[in-house]
Amino acid sequence: MRLHTLALKNLRRHRVRSILTVAGIAISAITLFSILSFNSGYDRALKEEISGSGIHIYVSREGCPLEAASLIIHGGEIPEYLDEGLLPQVQSISGVRAAGGMLIATAITGGMADLFYGITPEVRSLKPNWRLKGQWFQDGGSAVLGAKVAAKMKKGVGDTVEVPSVGRSFKVTGVLEPTNGEDDGFYYLPLATAQELFGKPAKLTAVGIQLDDVTTLAQVRRDIEKLPGAYVVPAEDMSNRVLEIVGGTKSIMFAIMVIVLVVAGLGVFNIVLMATFERREEFGYLRCVGAGRGSIFRMIVIETLALSLLGFAAGLGVGWAASSGIDRWIRHFVAYVPSGRLIRPDLWSVLITAGVVLALGLLAGLYPGYRASSVPPMEAIRSE
Repeated sequence: MRLHTLALKNLRRHRVRSILTVAGIAISAITLFSILSFNSGYDRALKEEISGSGIHIYVSREGCPLEAASLIIHGGEIPEYLDEGLLPQVQSISGVRAAGGMLIATAITGGMADLFYGITPEVRSLKPNWRLKGQWFQDGGSAVLGAKVAAKMKKGVGDTVEVPSVGRSFKVTGVLEPTNGEDDGFYYLPLATAQELFGKPAKLTAVGIQLDDVTTLAQVRRDIEKLPGAYVVPAEDMSNRVLEIVGGTKSIMFAIMVIVLVVAGLGVFNIVLMATFERREEFGYLRCVGAGRGSIFRMIVIETLALSLLGFAAGLGVGWAASSGIDRWIRHFVAYVPSGRLIRPDLWSVLITAGVVLALGLLAGLYPGYRASSVPPMEAIRSE
C-alpha cells in the first residue's frame, strides 16, 4: 500500500481546505523566518555601522557615558557638556589619528522635534559612509541637510531653508545622500553656529576619536581619562548599549512569533482532526482491506507533514522575496536603526524555520493520526 499516494490524493480531494491550511502555515513561516533574519541581521548591521563609522572612541562628560552614547546616536541634549578646550588636548594624545568635536541639540516647535548636529571639520573624516551632494559649510549661515530633512523640507543645494524651531534660515550648501540611518534626520551646522544658536559657547556634547591602531585603545583610554572631566565610551560599549535598548523590541517580536506559531499549530491540529472525523468510514474500509493501525497513523502524519512542507516552502519564498519590504516596514518600530539591511536571510534562518514548522506539523498530526488509527473495521459496515 502506497501511503504517500493516498495521502496526496486526499489533499487534492479537499483543495480549499488544504490551501487554507497551507496559507496559515505559510504565515507562521514568514513570521518566524523574518524575525530570525532580523535578529541576526540587526546585530550585524549595528556592528558594521559603528565599526565602519571610523570612530573607535567617544569622549563624553564624566558621570553620564551611557546616556551620552544613547543621545549621540539618537540626537538630543545632555545635562553636562565638555569644554571645547578638551578637543586639542585629545588630538595631541599619542595614538589618536583624528578627533572631531560635536554639539548635538534639539529644538521643538508644533510638537515636532528638529535635530541639529554642530561639527568641526574633523568629524567629516570620521564618517566614511557620508556622501555629499554639493559642498560643506561656506560660512556660519550655511547648513548641510540630512537626506530625510531635505526630502521633508523639499530643499536642495543652493536653496534657503527656514527653520521655525530656531527662528533662523540657512543657505543649503550640501545634502547628504541617504545613509538609511539616524544621520539622515539632522541639520548639520558649523560647530560655532550651533554653539551660538543654542547658547552653549565653547561646549561640546562629545568628541569622536579615530585611532591609528585599535590595539592601543586601552592605553589611549587611560591617557584621555587623565584629562579633567573626560570619560571614554568605546564604540563597542555604544553598540552594547543600543542592543540593550532594542532588546525590548526583540522580546516583543519573539512573543508575537510564539503566539503566531501556537495559533497556526492549533489551526492545523483542528483542521486535521476534523478531517479525521469526516473520514472514519474511509479508515474503516482501509482496515477491512488489510491496512494496519500503524499504516493509517503514518498516512495522517504524512498528510500533515506535506501540508507543513508546502506551507514552509510558500512562506520561505514569500518571506525571502518580501525581505526588502519588511526591512523598510520594520524600521518604523525600532528604537535605533543602523544604515545596513536589518533583514538578512541566511542558512540558519532557513534551517530553523524548516525545523520548527515541520515539528509543528508533526505534533499537530500525532493525535489525529492516533484517532484515525483507532477506527475499527466495523465502522465501514455500520454505514451500510
